[in-house]
Amino acid sequence: MKVSIHAGQRFLERVMSKATYTCFDVNFAIEYLEKILRDVVPASRSTQFVLPGFENFKVIYREGSVITIIPKGVKHA
Repeated sequence: MKVSIHAGQRFLERVMSKATYTCFDVNFAIEYLEKILRDVVPASRSTQFVLPGFENFKVIYREGSVITIIPKGVKHA
């Protein structure tokens, strides 16, 4: 499953609570997300599901890519 740069940045900001980060941090976050999402099979082309290991956050998935990560309870169009 592909992970967008935006999703990597949101992971660092929202899940890891980092206010500043480098390109290296974003690349590491993307690799980490790809690793933990390797066995996830989305039910449809566009869906939301809980981020494995971080039950208070949801993954927004569309057409083969993780678009962003949001806190659970936040509505996303």
